[in-house]
Formats: sequence, C-alpha cells, structure tokens
Amino acid sequence: MRSLPFLLIACLALLFMIGEADAASPVSITTDRTHSDILEGDMVVTTLTMNNTDTEFRTQEVYLEVYWPSGVSWNTSFKDTNENIIGGNEIGILSGGVATIKFYVFCDDSCQAGDENTVTIYARTDPRFYNNDGNVTDTCGSDDCETDTTPANQSANLTNTIAIKVIARTGSTSSLSCDTASSAGDNQLSQNITSLWNYTLTNTGWNTDTYQFTSIITSADNHNVDYWNITPGMLNGKELIGQSDFSSTAVHAAEGSISIIPATNATSGTYSVELTVISNNGGQNSSCAFNVVIPVEEEPDDEPEEEVVEDEPEDESKEVVEDEEVPSISLVSSIAAIGIIALRRRY
Repeated sequence: MRSLPFLLIACLALLFMIGEADAASPVSITTDRTHSDILEGDMVVTTLTMNNTDTEFRTQEVYLEVYWPSGVSWNTSFKDTNENIIGGNEIGILSGGVATIKFYVFCDDSCQAGDENTVTIYARTDPRFYNNDGNVTDTCGSDDCETDTTPANQSANLTNTIAIKVIARTGSTSSLSCDTASSAGDNQLSQNITSLWNYTLTNTGWNTDTYQFTSIITSADNHNVDYWNITPGMLNGKELIGQSDFSSTAVHAAEGSISIIPATNATSGTYSVELTVISNNGGQNSSCAFNVVIPVEEEPDDEPEEEVVEDEPEDESKEVVEDEEVPSISLVSSIAAIGIIALRRRY
C-alpha cells in the first residue's frame, strides 16, 4: 500500500522536473542595439544573434515572437543574412550552433515623427522531431518518438527577452524665425536707404541638409515694387547639421539678415515681406512674413506766420478807416487858395 503514494509522489516530482526543464530554453538572444531612431517612411534593422548551447538534440526549432507593450504595433519582419524573409518566423539551430537574424521595424502607417515605442523579442524553442526509424543517432525530440508532440510555436521553453526602444524622426525639416522690427528698432523704411531684418534658421530634422532662399515684397495697394532691392542674406547651398549629431561642435542653426532697399520713388504705404527657405533634401518649406511701412511725407509750410497775420481781415478794415480820416492833398490846396483870394478882396 505504501508503494502507491510513493509512485504518486515520484510522478509529481517528475512532472515538476519536466515542467522546470521545459521552461528553460537552451537558446539565448543578444542584440547589437537596445535603442534605435527611425525616419518616417523608412525602416531600421537590428541584428539578433541566437546561441544554442544544447548538446543533447541535433537541432533546436526556434519560433520568434514580437510583442509591443504599448498596444500600438508597428510593422516588423524577420530576415536571414541573405535578406530572405523567414517563413513562419521559425528557424532551426544545430546543436551548439549560432544563428544571425535581421529584425526589421518599419515606420509607416502607424508611425509618425515624435512617436516613441518599445518592442520586445523572444523565442519559443523545442527540439526538432525526427521519426524513430532506426537511422536517427540522437533522441527524437518528441515524447513518444512517433509524433511531434511539442511544436516550437506551442512550446513553453522561452528564451530571454530583448527590448528595443524606437523613436520616429523626420529626416528633413526646419524652422524659421524672423524679427518683426528692423535693426533700427521699427518697421519704417526710407526711399533708397538700406534696412536690415534679422532671422534665424534651424535644422530641426534628423539629417544634415542644405537650403535655398527666396525673398519677395508685395503691396496690398498694388504699388509698383519692380525697382525695390531685397536679398535674403544667406547664400544658396547653406548647410546645417541634423539633430542626429549630438556633438558640441554640431551647428544646427544659423543667423542671417534680409536686406531691403526701397525704390527712390517708392510710394508711401504698407508692404509685405516674405522669406522662404527650401530644403534641398525634400523637406517641407519654412517661411516667415512681416510688414514694412513707407511713411507719408509732410508738405512744407511756404508762407511765414507774420505774413498770414497781416492778411487777416482786421488789418484791412483798419487801413480803410485810416484812409477815410486823412483828407487828400488836393482838397487842402484848394481850401488854402480860396482863403488867400478872400483876404485880398478885403484889402
């Protein structure tokens, strides 16, 4: 009677041992990176190395699995060293052998610049099944040596887990910031006088880029601007290093000045200036705009203030009154002659 409990305990112990052995895979995974930056619309490749330390079975079947803890899955694929897709995500590794796998992550439909994600990779392993036909020199890799009772994709033998953090980047993009006032401190211009507007161009993309510059001036009132002179201040082909270069010597930004010379006969009014920067690597254009003003000229006062006072109506009326109070010279002479003749007659 004591043999039955003993057998039961022995079976349980055996099952426990089998379970423990089943959970520990003889295959381990290493990677050449645990962090990767990936450009929008592009892919990144990570090299995985799988080492099989098992010496009991001729071949270990390895079933690769990918898991995204965030719940947002980016497209992936496994390839061999010849760039062939690994069918069914399953490979075989000989006893004591090593396999190299290329793991591809694609930044396409579910991936945008600035997104961060983490992908984990592990594998399920199991000895490859061989029919026990008398020609096999190693164990069959099956419980009964007649059927494959534990395929790799259902095995509980798990390798270690590799985690890779991926960040989506934009290859070519830039930002442009223009001052709203000239170097003189306002937005007023004078005919045929040079004024400067400062601006800063920054390469916010991941890759190094070069740029072209265009600057235009327009009038909302359709004033003629054909004879204005405007230049961007930076030469075409200006190069700025991308954000992928973290070194202290990397130059990501540059400062320039827009030069504006209005025409000699420029009409007073408000004008719009626009600077556009074009990426030579296919990035989106960046631009900035601001208004400038040609002020209205004040007309000079031709007549002095004294002359205006003399022309006032009060002065004219005063002159008329004075003319009426003073008798004319001819009237005085006539009265004097009459007086002399009268005196003579009396004597």
